[in-house]
Amino acid sequence: MALAEFIAGMGLTESVLDKVLSKRGTKITKKILAVTLMQRAINNTEAYLTRTNHDYSPNEVLSNFWNDAFASMISIDKDLAWRLNDKSKFWSNPQRWIQNDGAMELIPSLNELSEKCEQLLVELDKRK
Repeated sequence: MALAEFIAGMGLTESVLDKVLSKRGTKITKKILAVTLMQRAINNTEAYLTRTNHDYSPNEVLSNFWNDAFASMISIDKDLAWRLNDKSKFWSNPQRWIQNDGAMELIPSLNELSEKCEQLLVELDKRK
């Protein structure tokens, strides 16, 4: 049975099928963007820390990288997104977080986030 006959038999129109297929493609595209932005934030943070000998001064650029990663991840993984949001807040005023007992436990490490990126990339690779 041809796909067109199956679609007709199911009462589906091509526009409905197009919406379903494009939604799946959109989800993958959004996930790729989210992982890309998260990896960009990780890479830029590591480069900054290496270049400055681990200077934890406010850094608007890094805060914005992490905020972009948060915004793109919110529709993919809400828990991870909120952790990225905390990372963004951290870079807006690191000393406030460092000096507040227990606050640093909320901030995910770069190693933890790198591992999560790798996991997401493996998931994406399996879908291709």
